[in-house]
Amino acid sequence: MNTNSKIILHHYMRDALTILDHSIALFDAGQECFYRVAAVQLRLLLCDTNVRHGKLEEIALVPQLFPELMLLPVDPTGAPQSDRLPVDLKTWLNLPVVSGSDLTIRQLIRHVCDSDGGAHVDIKPLADLPGMGDLHQWMINISRYVSPLLAAALHD
Repeated sequence: MNTNSKIILHHYMRDALTILDHSIALFDAGQECFYRVAAVQLRLLLCDTNVRHGKLEEIALVPQLFPELMLLPVDPTGAPQSDRLPVDLKTWLNLPVVSGSDLTIRQLIRHVCDSDGGAHVDIKPLADLPGMGDLHQWMINISRYVSPLLAAALHD
């Protein structure tokens, strides 16, 4: 990736983190619907993809800018588990949201974006997310965890 492309992606990442932080603040102020905005920013930052020429291509900002980033596994509430060893982003996104579940962090973020009003709406109920508890709070907890980590990576 050339220097100009990196500069452009850094600007997008800085904007995404600003939007993510404001979404957390608005959620905390009682505007719970902003978990959806947080999910869209998490997708943009961590797990966005595109199909080009019949191939799935990773276009999320973090894998392009910080491929060596390590993250702690999270508990069922979305809070980081400081007693666990960090893992790379790809592994982290493929961890189950709830122990024993097939639903991964990536799938949950994408579900909120693609079906639950983040970027698209699917009127089917969220019944396919068993054991999630408070989905809104989970998305915000994940946002609270990754935002300062990504901001620090951006400023290093």
